Amino acid sequence: MLYTDAQKQEHIEEILGYLYQIALRDSRIPIVLPSKEFSEEAGIAVRAYQEAYGLPVTGEIDGATWDSITGTYRDMLEERVPLLVFPSPDFQLQTGDSGELVQLLQLLLRLAGNHFSNLKPVTVTGEYDTDTEHAVRQLQAIASLPVTGITDRKTWNALAMLMNRIPLGI
Repeated sequence: MLYTDAQKQEHIEEILGYLYQIALRDSRIPIVLPSKEFSEEAGIAVRAYQEAYGLPVTGEIDGATWDSITGTYRDMLEERVPLLVFPSPDFQLQTGDSGELVQLLQLLLRLAGNHFSNLKPVTVTGEYDTDTEHAVRQLQAIASLPVTGITDRKTWNALAMLMNRIPLGI
């Protein structure tokens, strides 16, 4: 498959974002801010990741390295959840639902949208409407989760992790 330069930059920024999050929790990996360009510093961080996680040390992101970084990132999302208000592992919120939990979801999506340019803020209505579903889909795509528009436990955990990145004094 051939990618445009914009698509390549988007994929580079995505994987470097995951690597950044991993590096915040794993001191063996140097912290490199995500960008659309694969810099020399990014190569150093990738080499450190490969060495730490038992991969061939090339400094390049091949399929095995991509899969390992995304898998480590997903595992990390499931480990640390600061907002333990989601009812149960099998519970889901979806279009047509309403109530306080939907309001909380919308409030968190709104806050995230105000701080991260790749998320659109939603209006807090208490109704799981099409705007809420669209914002959830954006979040799922960013977090490399199945894009369903339904808020499940993994989607909630991804949003909770994102909220940890918002500076105090929001």
